Amino acid sequence: MLTFSHDPDVAEQQMNAIIFYLTAFGYIDGEFDLTEKTFVKIYIRQLVGDRAKTLMPDADARTRGEVVSKFVAHFHEVFEQVDQNVRSLFDEVTADGEDVNEFVGAKLKLRCYEIFQHFDRDNRRELLSTVDELIYADGTVHPAEAKFRAEIEALLDAEVPTEFVAPEAPADEGEHIEELDVEPAATVEILAAAQVAPRADDHPFFAGFEVHYSSDPIRIREQAQGDLGLMQRFVEQLGAQRKAGAGKLKGHHDVADFAGQRAFLDGHVYVHPTTPGQKYELYVLGDLHGCYSCLKSSVLQADFFAKLEAWKLDRSRPEPKLILLGDYIDRGRFSYNGVLRTVMQLYLAAPEHVFVLRGNHEYYIEYRGRIYGGVKPAEAINTLVGHMPGEVFEAYMNMFEALPNMLLFDRLFFVHAGIPRDAELKAKYQDLSSLNDSDLRFQMLWSDPSTADYIPDELQAQNARFPFGRLQFEAFMERIGATMLVRGHEKIDEGFKDVYPGNPTALLNLFSAGGADNDDLPPESSYRTVRPMACTIHVEDGVARVTPWEIDYKRYNDPRRNRFFATEPEIEHKIG
Repeated sequence: MLTFSHDPDVAEQQMNAIIFYLTAFGYIDGEFDLTEKTFVKIYIRQLVGDRAKTLMPDADARTRGEVVSKFVAHFHEVFEQVDQNVRSLFDEVTADGEDVNEFVGAKLKLRCYEIFQHFDRDNRRELLSTVDELIYADGTVHPAEAKFRAEIEALLDAEVPTEFVAPEAPADEGEHIEELDVEPAATVEILAAAQVAPRADDHPFFAGFEVHYSSDPIRIREQAQGDLGLMQRFVEQLGAQRKAGAGKLKGHHDVADFAGQRAFLDGHVYVHPTTPGQKYELYVLGDLHGCYSCLKSSVLQADFFAKLEAWKLDRSRPEPKLILLGDYIDRGRFSYNGVLRTVMQLYLAAPEHVFVLRGNHEYYIEYRGRIYGGVKPAEAINTLVGHMPGEVFEAYMNMFEALPNMLLFDRLFFVHAGIPRDAELKAKYQDLSSLNDSDLRFQMLWSDPSTADYIPDELQAQNARFPFGRLQFEAFMERIGATMLVRGHEKIDEGFKDVYPGNPTALLNLFSAGGADNDDLPPESSYRTVRPMACTIHVEDGVARVTPWEIDYKRYNDPRRNRFFATEPEIEHKIG
């Protein structure tokens, strides 16, 4: 039988991990049937009973029985929640052409691998024995179950490459430390969440954008022409920035090489060195997913327009920057005419102060003369197909391809998802210009951090959406000279998360769409569990102070502050 930590909090985590592990195996053959679920519930009772005997050896049978019943009921509830969470994976976003069952299988395999990292060798073997019992619980061994079990066991034996194993420090390290000439890394401080109220309820900037698409064919064609013109100006401005910065990354291996230079865009990579003595305020938004109220609220809560004008008049003030991490479309009801249109206008109004990065949803494909969403579900394009001229979707596809992928602001790295696969990095990376490689850029739209220190190549290669470990993250950041990565991509209910707390190199996850009662979302949206968050990063003299804050979306569900709610949409939003 498994052994548990004497720390009750750790033991709770171990029990939750075991329940997930068994549930995952239950779904591998495509159906988690009643026999298998009964096995899991009985096994939970056995674990709780054995732990009660260990911790309460002198208790009478009645007292021990009451404790066992209490904790069995608790962990059966955990089991029901885990079961629901695993089933929800089948509704996750996948890349075009990706099989949903294979995607879910890869996610479950990853989570099982992560779980094993928290157990010693004996407990790992005990878990494998337990799953053997589960596999036989319904009387048959499905080939998918046997294959999955064998793959998990093989992963446990995979060795971590030497480049991800920290070497032991030399015995006389302290004697020579003063001789080392090493530039100190930028300091990152993550502060407590703050309350941020808007100085004004509205701003004239937004007035012209808050218009529904018309169901009238003539009117919507006029609106389409306006969108086409906006996209053309947007792409042309990006083109001008690219031309000025072309080739500047070549031959450089550390972002510190650009200290003292002007900001530039080389291909799809922004580089923004800082000026000594200058203060900066970075306002960062994660995924917006058609939640226009979240975008409008956050810009006004940050007081971006007023702070930009104040800085222009007095350069001793902090210089404001707005950084958007991608995924502007789908899920919510105001993708093109709300979020994306406003984002493009913001950039055109202040191209040196607004950074519009690409997300994995900003990815369309052409097939037999028609444009399709490159991820599933793709609500934005599916809603307007049949209403909007096809040339508009083609223009969006081309505009998405023109979007920059990442921003290196001093030593802070902003990207939609994460880092590339190890195999591709080894094959393709030569210097910072390699970040413009199309395959590496695509992978950085899809990857997710894992709780494991290292993810084997096999797990990374399974799906477009793949994991990376803490050591892989640290190695990549050291390679480019960055000290903090800020990403979106992954829906997190708390809206803001320090992924590796206490790590010298920080990784922050930010999600800015959602809201329990946000009318920007369809009624059944899974994003209603999210508390949408933004963050402000104060940068001064090599120190970055991060302050997360909650987005007051509800204020902008009001027709007095958001004209989208003054009338009903003329075209029904399609879900999925």
